[in-house]
Amino acid sequence: MSESMSKIEEQVAGTASGADLQRARLSTSPVIRVEDVHKTYRVYRKPMDRLRESLPWNRSKGPLHKEVHALRGVSFEVMPGQCIGLVGGNGAGKSTLLKLLTGTTRPTHGRYSLRGKVAALLELGAGFQKNATGRANIFMNAALLGRTREETKAKFKEILDFSELHDFIDQPISTYSSGMVARLGFSVAVATDPDVLIIDEILAVGDMHFRRKCVDKIMSFKDRGKTMFFCSHSLYDVRQICEKAIWMRTGAVQMYDDAVAVTNEYATYENQLIEEQSEHVQSLQIADAAPVKGAMNPKNAERYARVLSAELIDGETGKPRHKFQPGDSVAVRVHIKNGKQPEPLALAVGFTRADGTLCFAPTTEMDGVPLDVQEAVVTLRLDNLRLLSGEFVVPVWLLDARGVHRFHETTCAQNLIVQNRTKELGLFLTERSWSVESL
Repeated sequence: MSESMSKIEEQVAGTASGADLQRARLSTSPVIRVEDVHKTYRVYRKPMDRLRESLPWNRSKGPLHKEVHALRGVSFEVMPGQCIGLVGGNGAGKSTLLKLLTGTTRPTHGRYSLRGKVAALLELGAGFQKNATGRANIFMNAALLGRTREETKAKFKEILDFSELHDFIDQPISTYSSGMVARLGFSVAVATDPDVLIIDEILAVGDMHFRRKCVDKIMSFKDRGKTMFFCSHSLYDVRQICEKAIWMRTGAVQMYDDAVAVTNEYATYENQLIEEQSEHVQSLQIADAAPVKGAMNPKNAERYARVLSAELIDGETGKPRHKFQPGDSVAVRVHIKNGKQPEPLALAVGFTRADGTLCFAPTTEMDGVPLDVQEAVVTLRLDNLRLLSGEFVVPVWLLDARGVHRFHETTCAQNLIVQNRTKELGLFLTERSWSVESL
């Protein structure tokens, strides 16, 4: 028994009943525990290969399947009352993990446990019989969820009122729209008082009025201290609803931490993938600008103005740094050198999102900073970084004094990574104020 559990027992042993001690134990033990879980699927080229492989005289010929590892050593714990988000790309193992937690499949290796009554909002309307009425489907679907007929009778009016399908409840499901089917499925699923609620991409269905009811219903579970496991591609929903989050990648837990920290890291990773797939990010150019002639040719390098180096640094310490938060002091330090025939120059520094969107690009020419030098280190300071979460390429352009002719173009050695630790949304953090006039 752990030291913390022993202290709890010492505090309550003199005055508490056995039931109180049991509640104390439950409040400090995980509701969900997953320990080194692996899940491997066998994929066959043809259905017949499954049978052929099982025959004794074919076993010596070797396997006829390919193994696909959906989960790889997944381990985590969820404590009572926690709301845990689950994020990750397609094929990361999220759905397999949810199927395992809901009992639809079993692990190939490892073990897991769930304590208390579990309700799952996965595929709404799954299992409905199209030729049966809405009323009959309520009882059949509730039975699939493990409820008795008596329990469903007691909840029937609540289900019907929530779905708002009074005029259609005795009509066949085949006459329902997809939205009506989802409304009925959601109403049946939430008409219980679970200890653990598992949600897969289902937060709202139907029209705006019903979507509001769905969100309010789910949030009421959270307000009552229910444990929730919420899978979604919407990082906004995960940040707003969940205290912690799990990032799944290639079947393994990549990160399990505070929801804001996890969604920031996942968003950065996604932006990196976009960057790798975007051809224009590899060669940033000012629109309609003519190609640079000779600037990148080593034989002619000394003839032209050029950028010798460009790096991101901490605006306060001057030390190299590329990961920041909104509000930090950021600086871009650029070492430039004029050509053999010196002339006034201009320097532009851009901040470009991974999808190619140029967020902003200040220049010395527009800001009235002369660069009539032979060689210099030019530093752009952003004392209060206004960018929010994301990864940004930092291109640098060395131009003539009018900002038209481009002598040299390069990028900072590292991209700027902004990790927003707040719930602010969007691209920029803006100064603002509010006022309210009651009408």
